[in-house]
Amino acid sequence: MSVMIRPSDVKIREGATPGTPYAAFTVGQKLKPVRFMITPEIVDEYARAVEADLSLYRLDGRPVAPPNVLFVYMTGVVYRTYPPIQGIVMIEADFRWRHPIYADESTEIVASGEIVDKFEKRGRRYIRWRGDFHRADGVLLSSLINTFHVPE
Repeated sequence: MSVMIRPSDVKIREGATPGTPYAAFTVGQKLKPVRFMITPEIVDEYARAVEADLSLYRLDGRPVAPPNVLFVYMTGVVYRTYPPIQGIVMIEADFRWRHPIYADESTEIVASGEIVDKFEKRGRRYIRWRGDFHRADGVLLSSLINTFHVPE
């Protein structure tokens, strides 16, 4: 049986460490990679939590995970390099799904990314970063662009 790696195992919680102020984010900074496993148990637990009907998630007769199972691991990528400051507000997440995660096997994921922009709008400060989720063998599963507000 595989070891379950929950989102809380890969992401730093707000308030657990001194947070990163807006000025410390650097455009172009590569984010430290994060490795974790999506197991059949994680898929089942996630489906129960979001009330997903797993019978609807099949590809060529094979069970697949709801693709948004990766969403709960998303902030682990940016927080590993830039610990969160209290009060971060997620503004936008644009996920692109490239390849399924099969629900009947454990899949090792390697997530990485980089800071792509920082900007101010209406007196608020924002960070935009890009992330990629690959299988350990290099197959791209998903990519995302995420924007969040960093409070004063």
